[in-house]
Amino acid sequence: MSTISVLMVEPSKRPSIISIENDLSTFENIVNGPLDMQPFFRSPYKIVCNVDNGYELTYGKRKPKDSFFIVKHDGDFRSIDRSEAEEVRDHLKEKMKKWK
Repeated sequence: MSTISVLMVEPSKRPSIISIENDLSTFENIVNGPLDMQPFFRSPYKIVCNVDNGYELTYGKRKPKDSFFIVKHDGDFRSIDRSEAEEVRDHLKEKMKKWK
């Protein structure tokens, strides 16, 4: 099985780059349930989150209660490299300032 690098966002922790298995069951374990995928920042970045949190992460202002991650997706899941992660992290910081 292959691994991909993602920007992991966990409650009460700083976003960090980690490697995870590139499979559905790993994704569901991370987000604590069924998946939702929302656009983030600009193409091809996507938020992979719990289906109950997708709308709030994209359009709401509530702090997420579950972990989620940001990855590149254009039909297949692909790794984020360090420079891309920095750019995504900067955009995420601005978004997180609006969360309550």
